[in-house]
Amino acid sequence: MNKKGFTLIELLSSITIMGLIATITSINIVKIFEQKKEISNNNKESIITTAACVYIELNENKTLKDSCLSNGCTISTNTLIKSGLLKEDDVDKETFINIYKENNQKMCTIRKEENNG
Repeated sequence: MNKKGFTLIELLSSITIMGLIATITSINIVKIFEQKKEISNNNKESIITTAACVYIELNENKTLKDSCLSNGCTISTNTLIKSGLLKEDDVDKETFINIYKENNQKMCTIRKEENNG
C-alpha cells in the first residue's frame, strides 16, 4: 500500500525547525533595530554638541566664548533653538551642553537634567 503524506514525526520536526529559524531571525532583527537607535542617538548628540560649539563661535557671542573657555559654561538646547542652530522637534529640551577648555582644546559634552520648572 502506497500512502502519500507526512508522518507525525516529520511534521513536528518541520514545525520545530521553522520555529527555531523564526526565533533566531527575530532576535537578529531586534539587535539591528537597537544598533540603529544607538547610532541615531550618537548622531543626534554629535549634532547638538557641534551646534553648541558653533554658537559660542558666533561674533555676537565673543564674551560668552571667552567666559566659557576660561571658566566653563552651560548652554541649553532652548538657546540653540532660539538662535536657529537646532530645530525644536529634533532635540530634547532638557539637554544641556557643557563647554570648557581642556588641554588647550575646546570641549563640548552633553548632560541631561530634570526640568524643575
